[in-house]
Amino acid sequence: MNYIAILRSRNYVYKLGSALENKGYKFEIVSTPSHVSKGGCGLCLKFPEELMEVVIAVANESNTPIKEVYSINSGHSKNKYRRI
Repeated sequence: MNYIAILRSRNYVYKLGSALENKGYKFEIVSTPSHVSKGGCGLCLKFPEELMEVVIAVANESNTPIKEVYSINSGHSKNKYRRI
């Protein structure tokens, strides 16, 4: 299962992405799904379930607060997102 982390700004997304990349972790920077966006940043960090604790720890270390985390559940016609 994959997750997305919503941050306050694009700068935070890129800062956290850079910190994770420097530690050798794999993730994607993707567009935030419109129905979870809530008018914030248009980008989010997508990562596999096994990196959940790492992403949170690196976010805390690099002072890049995560606003929300959602799990991605694949549906027949579109993905469903559940807030964690």
